[in-house]
Amino acid sequence: MLGEPSYRLYNCARCAVQVRICRRCDHGNVYCAAACARLRRRECARRASARYQRTRRGAHRHAARQRAYRERVRSKVTHQGSPGVVLRCIVSGTAIKQGKYTDVSCHDDPALGQRCAFCRAPLPRWTRIRAGPWGRW
Repeated sequence: MLGEPSYRLYNCARCAVQVRICRRCDHGNVYCAAACARLRRRECARRASARYQRTRRGAHRHAARQRAYRERVRSKVTHQGSPGVVLRCIVSGTAIKQGKYTDVSCHDDPALGQRCAFCRAPLPRWTRIRAGPWGRW
């Protein structure tokens, strides 16, 4: 059974959705194929940045960056004078329809059968619950 093709089954660490991943795509993933990994990375970077800002070195660098920014924008003019002529405009009486946003889902379509959440390849019948040779779990 060791040489037979298999896939891993796990729950996303962020949204708890059950994820199926083939051996080719599996690199110890803990998040689903949707935006969870990208969002978690952004959250982690923000926490690290906030932690750095609380250190003495981070606070000094932030202050220096702000001083340099204020020097750069000191000579910029942000407001222009009012135009001498008043321009007339026509406002449409019809409403503009907004498109409906649809979220990309990482859930499998039952009509397609079991597929890898990342590459959408059909999955074999054997399931691995453990992460694999990299030692997770």
